[in-house]
Amino acid sequence: MSHQEISLGIPQAAAQQRSLNSVQRVLRSMIWLGILFVFGLLTLIIGSLLSRISVILGYFIFFVGGLITLVVPGMISSGLYIIPEFQRVVVLKLGKFVGVRGPGRFWVIPYPPFYQSVAMTLDIRVQTRVIKAAETLTADNVPVGCEAVIFWRVEDPKKAALGVFNYHEAVFQAANSALKDTIGTLELTELLGAREKVSERLKKIIDQAASTFGIDVSSVEITDVHVPPDLIQELSVLAQSRRAAQAKIAEAEAEKQVALKLEEASALMGPQALELYRLNVLERIGREEGSQIVIYGLNGSNAQMENMMAASSAGSMVRR
Repeated sequence: MSHQEISLGIPQAAAQQRSLNSVQRVLRSMIWLGILFVFGLLTLIIGSLLSRISVILGYFIFFVGGLITLVVPGMISSGLYIIPEFQRVVVLKLGKFVGVRGPGRFWVIPYPPFYQSVAMTLDIRVQTRVIKAAETLTADNVPVGCEAVIFWRVEDPKKAALGVFNYHEAVFQAANSALKDTIGTLELTELLGAREKVSERLKKIIDQAASTFGIDVSSVEITDVHVPPDLIQELSVLAQSRRAAQAKIAEAEAEKQVALKLEEASALMGPQALELYRLNVLERIGREEGSQIVIYGLNGSNAQMENMMAASSAGSMVRR
């Protein structure tokens, strides 16, 4: 993920969070106002009735009722939570795990007899993290730098919240260590030519380590491999040499196939057919402009006749 994508993604997530917080804030405010109105009305009615009996008792009710009216609505409304679909909340009771709440609306009441508290709010969407392994030796002692991107998500909120102090950092460290260990067991050609297999191998290693603290690694993709410049030049020369050798081998194989076919054709053709084929070839050559054909012999039966035909075709006489 590029820096531009990250910079664009953070404001969007912040806007969504602010929108959701505004809904939660409005609902809490409505609950606070409702409870405030009810408690205030009850305090006013009870205080007015008791003030007819005793003025001091009426003032006491107004004082206690006003205090309750100001404190209790805030205490009750603060226990309301609105959690989006992509988040989960780990709830404790007296320090012990009682469940995972969300999404939607629920209550977490820290007062008797509930004694509940929110341990952590977790995002269960797929997240990405770039890992880098700089100057790591391969199996053939070549120092390379490698970059990869891991895609992961919180699979078990309980383990992620209670089983590890910082699951983000734990995923990063497990992925970074697995990348370095994997590079050390591969040769440079394997790392450059079999990225998909290396990525699948990395995924299994990281997923096995991350599953212990509730994280599921969906995929790992190797994005870049940094090789020393002098080694790149040597690999380029080696690749060109291999391609040249393969081209020569392919050309030799083609010539071999042509020779086999000609041998098969010559085995099927008799002497007369060969003579006709030879004359046909001469005829095709003679069609070309500026060509000159010199015939030395046809079948070898009359050498003197063949010499005369050759001399007349060449425009000269053969001296005896």
